[in-house]
Amino acid sequence: MWKAALLVLAGSLVAVLPAQAAAPGPVYAPDNSVADPGVLRSGGDFYAFTTGPKGRVSRGDTASGPWQSVGAALDLSTPPAWMDTSADVWAPDAWQTSAGYVLYYSAVAKSFGGQRCIGVATSSDIGGPYTPIGDTPLVCPGGRHGGEDAVPGRPIAAAGVIDPSPFQDSEGRRFLLYKTQQVPSSLRMVRLTDTGLHWAGSDSRELLQRDGIIENPTMVQRGSQYVLFASRYGYDNCSYATVWLRSTDRWNFAGATEHSLMTSSGTGLCGPGGADVTPSLDGGWRVFLHAWVCGTGTSPCTDSQIANGVAHRRALYAAILNWASDATPSVGMFL
Repeated sequence: MWKAALLVLAGSLVAVLPAQAAAPGPVYAPDNSVADPGVLRSGGDFYAFTTGPKGRVSRGDTASGPWQSVGAALDLSTPPAWMDTSADVWAPDAWQTSAGYVLYYSAVAKSFGGQRCIGVATSSDIGGPYTPIGDTPLVCPGGRHGGEDAVPGRPIAAAGVIDPSPFQDSEGRRFLLYKTQQVPSSLRMVRLTDTGLHWAGSDSRELLQRDGIIENPTMVQRGSQYVLFASRYGYDNCSYATVWLRSTDRWNFAGATEHSLMTSSGTGLCGPGGADVTPSLDGGWRVFLHAWVCGTGTSPCTDSQIANGVAHRRALYAAILNWASDATPSVGMFL
């Protein structure tokens, strides 16, 4: 995800390229899934933090690869007291602050009916492993386990929180976006301290709510405009898609128009979602996402294949992300 403030840039960074003649191939498709990528760039290298046991870290020499596994995202030799370590860690994402490299992750919380809270971990190395800080989560509905952000006014009292995504504005202020589980679902944001380790003690608000599923938020500032990317519909089929909304108020997207960015019909991929964006060394931008591939190869799944139990997993894709002068994003060539 974009980890630094950006001042307004005029015009598109890259010209819009012709539509793909066929479904693009993934940049990384290991035997296990590469799901919900949170991507951080370090020099010319890209690090993708993804869902899995203890979370997973992969590194790409460039956005298009080659990619390889780095290892587990979290060091859980001494897990935090609130965390149930029997389930996967979902959708980790990281950035760098004065505290070092800081990772946010969603994990099942004890005594919460299988629902999740969001924790924080740190490392001196971008590739980790990251050590959880303290025994209390950063975000936990109702303040369970001493959660700092209690998620006030959430749509469903018993719902957990997932998909943490850090954002820094043009003035250097730090925030964390996340999603409330179950439907209706909502996207929220909380103000963080400068280290990114704790709630700042004010500002925890809902950005928007949907009767169905909306998740995986990522925010980018373009001058006075805030652009919110998110995933829509069910993640476990080809309807999963990436959308974007734009607002001059970072805290309010309720009335913003929802636009499609990537769909199965538009890309040829099965369920293009979980998107994250980052600037590249060439001055442009890249968007990373996952989509379903079936069998032992990398051919996109069909809904029929998934419904009939054909072996499927999520692969990592990357594409050029273009910006128009009015902060409208568009996807160019897949890498």
